[in-house]
Amino acid sequence: MTNAPEEQGGTGKYYVVYVCMLVISAIELFVAYHRPSGGQLLGTLLILAFIGAILGILYFMHLASENRNAVIGFAVFTLFVLATINYGWTDSFRLLLGVPYAK
Repeated sequence: MTNAPEEQGGTGKYYVVYVCMLVISAIELFVAYHRPSGGQLLGTLLILAFIGAILGILYFMHLASENRNAVIGFAVFTLFVLATINYGWTDSFRLLLGVPYAK
């Protein structure tokens, strides 16, 4: 026999997370119709979207039950991909402007 903690089954936590995500969406809608300044709107909506994304990733993709090294590896890989995307964006301007500095 092992002394490993038993996993509790059930969908209760998923309903709670789902309701929290619905509340976050309602807050986003309320903030958008409240018409704050552009900087406040951008900051508030980005923070709320980040919180909603973290909840979705942790619970609906089951990363909350993974070991810590897997979560850290996933986060590092994601940040690496997002950082390296920046190198490809400048190439897309060639469609609009042609080859830069060509004479």
